[in-house]
Amino acid sequence: MPSHISYYFTLFKKFQVLNHVPTQTVHGSAAPPGGFNLNNPNSPFVNSNTGTPLTLGDFTPANNPLWAVLNSRAQGNAGFTPVPITAGLQSGSSWPTMPPANTQGWTEFQVNPSTNKIVDVFGQWISNDKQVKDIPTGVIAQKPASFAPGLEAGIKPFVCSTATDQGTRPAVLPNYWATSLIFLVDPASGAIVTPGTLAAGAEYYLVAVIGNRGQTPGGRYLSQPDALQASASVMVWNTIDSPGVQLPSLSNVDLNDTNGIFEQYFLRAGEYDVIGFRLNVQTVFNGIIAALNNALVSNPNLLEGTPPDVWVKQQPAHLCSKVVVRVQGDNFPTFGTTPEQDARIAQKNLAPFDAAISANDPNPNINWKNFIVGQPLFFLIKGAGKNTLKILIDDALQGTFKLHLAMPAQTFERFVKGADRQMKGFGLVDAKEFAASHGRAALPFPETVILSHEGPDNFLEFGPLTEGHFAAMSLGIEYVPAKVKDGRGISRSCRSR
Repeated sequence: MPSHISYYFTLFKKFQVLNHVPTQTVHGSAAPPGGFNLNNPNSPFVNSNTGTPLTLGDFTPANNPLWAVLNSRAQGNAGFTPVPITAGLQSGSSWPTMPPANTQGWTEFQVNPSTNKIVDVFGQWISNDKQVKDIPTGVIAQKPASFAPGLEAGIKPFVCSTATDQGTRPAVLPNYWATSLIFLVDPASGAIVTPGTLAAGAEYYLVAVIGNRGQTPGGRYLSQPDALQASASVMVWNTIDSPGVQLPSLSNVDLNDTNGIFEQYFLRAGEYDVIGFRLNVQTVFNGIIAALNNALVSNPNLLEGTPPDVWVKQQPAHLCSKVVVRVQGDNFPTFGTTPEQDARIAQKNLAPFDAAISANDPNPNINWKNFIVGQPLFFLIKGAGKNTLKILIDDALQGTFKLHLAMPAQTFERFVKGADRQMKGFGLVDAKEFAASHGRAALPFPETVILSHEGPDNFLEFGPLTEGHFAAMSLGIEYVPAKVKDGRGISRSCRSR
């Protein structure tokens, strides 16, 4: 489970576009009228002309003026309407409702979303996450000085492979796996860390420095039609084709969102910025083991008989990272591309897995087999009863397979859910948690309900289905490749009564 919302990557970078920082208007200038300048991530925690926008240690959102002025706007109050603070260290002060209008950022992050609106997420960070201040100060300090972008036209993003990288590439780029500006950061403090090994319970941010060597500013908040995007993956060196795991973006407002695309809202010509991704060690380890298990199905000799969890921990194996950038619409650099060939990719060696880590999802592989069920023709009569579905599995295969039954949410609501329909031997699984633990491709339908098979004595009542009505379902077979042998064992039966 992710530890907390990121102040710097999830909230502050959105506050910047709410505050017009990209366009360098008076709000983003060196001396804004209110003394509140969001070019600096620490500015909410220091005095402005009115007071301190965020009070560290006060976990009541309404006592924090920055939340209060945004919440006032979310409640429908007009811009600049006075917002009195009635409790906390800022009690007695009055602040203006912001933003004054439905700007692009306010519409995108507050008005349009049906859930995870920016004001709600901000409030959660204050109250539930106790204002964890994770500004990656050490990485920000690694950013090279701005430079004249030269004669290259367009937007030319790159990931820094050296401390002075300006996006051009020599014929040889020595030691890029050690010199790239990619770092592990402590989520609790934002400090750069260099762990000797990666332990099961640890979580880090993977933070990288990117730049733009083109003459054109990049990003949708600099009036560009296409987003400036980045992605990060990690893999274990020594895994043949190095199966990798994509990391979730820290720009996601939902902690359980596994989306791996980080959007850089603005990046001016000749400038640098930092981007971030969440690296949960256990989740990454599970993903790499799952990828290797999947590869073993088609190539059993891939690891020469060594179990995957042993292979990825044998020295000199270690986790390495790759960070790529692009303008939306362009392709990311291909998997085999090196930083010497394309400045849009950088690679950095991290650390080996701790010897004690093991996959806590013992059956990380799952295949779905879709099927359609309908009422037998001779039961298409008025008053026909419900149908019963039962899954049968041979006793000899217990422990080798785990079965799941999935169906579209609308099918479940219409034909399965209800007091008049019984279910035994199946457990309802949270689809979002299932996707988080098995990967985004683990869901057979966009909006799905998953029932986990819990024993041989099982049945599921559904229907009845009238003529012309069918129900789509999918049988998920989750397996341990090392235990799978050729032969029959699973069957599916459906009968009506």
